[in-house]
Amino acid sequence: MSAANQAAKIQPATSNSKTNVKWAYFIVGLAILGLFYVLPVPAGMKPEALRTLGVMATTVFWWLTETLPIPVTALMVPVMLHITGILSLDKSIGQSFGDSFVPFLIGVLALSVAFTKSGLGKRITYLLLALSGTKVSRVIGIYFLVSFVISMFVTDVAVVAMMLPIVVGLLQSVDARPGQSNLGRGLMMAIMFGSTLGGICTPSGVASNVITMSFLTKAKVSVSFLEWTAIATPIFAVVGIISWWLILKLFPPEIKELPYGKDVIYKELKGMGSWSTEEITTLAVFLLAVALWLTGTWNKLPIAFVSLLILGLLSIPGVGAFKKWSDVEKHLEWGALMLVVGGFALGLAASQSGLAQWVAQHALKPMAALPLALQPFAVTLLVAIDSLGFSSFTAAASVNVPFIIAYAQQNGFPVLSLALAAGFASSTHFILVTESPSFVLPYAYGYFSFKDLFKIGVILTLISAVAIAAGLVIAGMPAGIPLQ
Repeated sequence: MSAANQAAKIQPATSNSKTNVKWAYFIVGLAILGLFYVLPVPAGMKPEALRTLGVMATTVFWWLTETLPIPVTALMVPVMLHITGILSLDKSIGQSFGDSFVPFLIGVLALSVAFTKSGLGKRITYLLLALSGTKVSRVIGIYFLVSFVISMFVTDVAVVAMMLPIVVGLLQSVDARPGQSNLGRGLMMAIMFGSTLGGICTPSGVASNVITMSFLTKAKVSVSFLEWTAIATPIFAVVGIISWWLILKLFPPEIKELPYGKDVIYKELKGMGSWSTEEITTLAVFLLAVALWLTGTWNKLPIAFVSLLILGLLSIPGVGAFKKWSDVEKHLEWGALMLVVGGFALGLAASQSGLAQWVAQHALKPMAALPLALQPFAVTLLVAIDSLGFSSFTAAASVNVPFIIAYAQQNGFPVLSLALAAGFASSTHFILVTESPSFVLPYAYGYFSFKDLFKIGVILTLISAVAIAAGLVIAGMPAGIPLQ
């Protein structure tokens, strides 16, 4: 029998095996849901709260095992809430899809698409790289900085996807081999950590921030775009500098200088030609959006209004990056949007069923004995640890933030401080490749291993926990979130 025929027989068998395993996971998930429906209700807990815990357990189990596509599992949350009698479908859909942060995220995602489609992202990257010179440590630093800054206003996954072709092109030009080159490890981690840390600095950077802001709004606690940015940026700028230093120390590049000068970068820029109308429009819309978001306290424009305005301006005939709807439809990260919607539904159920309050009163009660100044650190560390099992920052925030808000309310702790600690920590677990799509994309090129990420990730996760806790305590009074 030929090798081709053998492979043809093996492939269907493997496919059938995976299908059978996923069917088993699907049935186990339904069994978990059913189990929580018949279990005796603990003292002080409502039956709806126990069933909500079952929906959460089933959702997390299907997310971990990828029984269904992750966004599809998120959309099954309203279905399970309806079937179990926790929330009607009309209510969960209306309050999830109808949340004002959904159009906000659509606008942010559209801006990400425009950056890529117009070529603006690539041009900005090359312009900044032209400033770095040929010293490798500076090149890694510039890649980190570019990813960090762009990701403050463009989603982290989009920034990684934008940066990857440029990184791979550079690595191939110096014959840096996957799995062997520390330069390859360093550059991949630079764009990965840079885009993640930069994304946490603004509400528009990562979807978990959108989740956190929405839950804060529902708790009648307000934080503006500018306030969030003012609190988060100093914290993650410090973590970013430490990350860059760690990359260079743990994975020292095998070369100190690139074997070519700035002429290669200038050649790439020259090849792109003059600025196109779409690039100019995208840059103008981007700067306008940033200005309106940051001045929201004064202009009184809702951040969702600004996002919808972005979509309209990017579609102006003749000058916008979007010529037709398919330009947006084909490249928009709809999965991220569905995750946010599912997260809203989970948080809504946890709050309205009484589950969040019960967990805060019982499971988190021992933590309340810690001094007030240590509360942000305890929350950050708790969330960073339990988020290890999630395959998205959004899912981690969806589960953790409602519980922490209830915990803060019941114990008289500053809600905004602890909710921000939980939201930040949902995006700073760097230990496993599977924790975010923005980790998976660079990993797929083979330049670093699971072990490489674990080596630096454990240290960086702990450093982030300390930095978040210290930053929130230090920024407490000026930011209007007193910790005393």
